[in-house]
Amino acid sequence: MTDLLTNYPSKGYFSLKQCIYSDVAIKNNINNFPGSDFDSIYGKELSKDKIINNLHKLFKTCINPIKKRYPGVKLTSVYRNKKLNELIGGAPFSQHIYGYAADMVFPDSNTSALFNWCRLNLPMYHQLIWEYPERGQYFDGRQIFSWIHISYIEGNNFKENSVSSLNPKIHEYYKGNNLFKLNNFTHGITKAEQSIIDDLEL
Repeated sequence: MTDLLTNYPSKGYFSLKQCIYSDVAIKNNINNFPGSDFDSIYGKELSKDKIINNLHKLFKTCINPIKKRYPGVKLTSVYRNKKLNELIGGAPFSQHIYGYAADMVFPDSNTSALFNWCRLNLPMYHQLIWEYPERGQYFDGRQIFSWIHISYIEGNNFKENSVSSLNPKIHEYYKGNNLFKLNNFTHGITKAEQSIIDDLEL
């Protein structure tokens, strides 16, 4: 389990420290190290070894290829223990608490470009979400922005492509027979269409 801790950073990839870092955790004195909230109810799924193993698979299969193609990509959230996840309003059984998922931004371009590259070039992933594209591109200091969520779960990688948004016009654009909407998500999209967002800004 040493690659994520040592070898990846030396190759220009990400470190475990970056995967567990959270301003919210620091401000609220939360120990966000994998395994910090292990208990008998969740069993080995929340053990340190299990979570770090999941992170290795996620990064090897998804994140490192993205980083190689887009060196400027930034992580905004990867691992979150249950307490941190609850504090920031994450889903109770979020993929992040198991080390299955990462959220990313791409400062050099819109998140649509990152989404479309992942969809076309990553051979395996569980879920790819274009998150709140109406919020716009990330840049340093900006507090509200769009991001990409990607997850990898061994043995369960069916490559679901989705958009999440609070803007009904975005969901209306993707309305079709092969897509379905659930709450703020439309699942089954084939492309992140930047022109929708550009039209919203007019």
